[in-house]
Parts: sequence; structure tokens; C-alpha cells
Amino acid sequence: MERPDANSPKGSERRQYRRYPVRFSVTVDPEGSRQSLDGALLDVSGRGLLLFLHQTLPVGERVGVQLEAPGAAFSLPGKIVWAATRQGLSHVHGVELEREQDLRFAEHLFKMAHELW
Repeated sequence: MERPDANSPKGSERRQYRRYPVRFSVTVDPEGSRQSLDGALLDVSGRGLLLFLHQTLPVGERVGVQLEAPGAAFSLPGKIVWAATRQGLSHVHGVELEREQDLRFAEHLFKMAHELW
């Protein structure tokens, strides 16, 4: 797990976990809804996901994120912690995972994504 540098300048990256850029299709199941949403996983860390969806979900909404990749399938429960427009994409969401994943999880998804690219 990477820790932020206590001496880093204000405004610099202060995340506790390294983020890995990936591109996978996902299905998101909002808790209490019968309608699933298709979207894309844009990056992953041991503690969270960056998702693009075709509509905005409210902050605090609990979700299940389903990801299928060659040789692997994941079901990741989490909570929407922010929603915004980023890099020209609307409906971008930060999802905090319910269970902290081992660092190898994010690295594994990163390697799988880059093997597919």
C-alpha cells in the first residue's frame, strides 16, 4: 500500500492507494432497484473504482459492480462517494468499495486490461 508523502506540496496527489487505468465494461446494480446500468470501469485501486455510467447515481447510493473479463468475474459491492463531469465525460462516479481489496487485485485488473488492449 502506498502512503502519501507528508512533505508533498499542497494540492498534489494524496491518495493512499495507487490507481491503475483500465477499460472494462461493467454492469452496476443500484441497491433497491430492479434496473441494472451498463457502464465502464475507468480505473481501479485497492479501495475504489472510477466508473462511467449513462446516468448519474446519487451520492450515498449502495451499488454492486459486476465485471467480467477473460478468465475472471468479479462482484464488487460499494457506495457512490461522488459524481461529476471529468475529462469531458458526464456521469463519472467515484465508488468506495465495501471491502478493501488486496493491492494485487488492482494490479491484476491493470495487467488484464493491458493484455487485452
